[in-house]
Amino acid sequence: MEKQEVIQQVQKRMLVSIGQVARKLGIKEGDYVRVEIGEDGASLRIVPVAWHLKEQEYFWSDEWQGRIQRSLKDLEERRFQTHETVEDLVKELENAADRKNR
Repeated sequence: MEKQEVIQQVQKRMLVSIGQVARKLGIKEGDYVRVEIGEDGASLRIVPVAWHLKEQEYFWSDEWQGRIQRSLKDLEERRFQTHETVEDLVKELENAADRKNR
């Protein structure tokens, strides 16, 4: 990745504008970022996050959260199967696929 520099003056209340950098990172007003200080004490890394990492956004969608809730309910109501071996599991999945395709 190409190194990019932006020089910015520190303003009142120790604010630094990161407008140019934010556009490149896809950060908008109201978004959250995690600021990591490098081990050298002189470098910063800005990572876009919500209350979770942006790359995990799909997991927090209504669709995925609905799937999680249904799975938890199935576990609670003991609606699941166990298999002695992986081979038994594969056979069960193949049989289910065959039944579905009929």
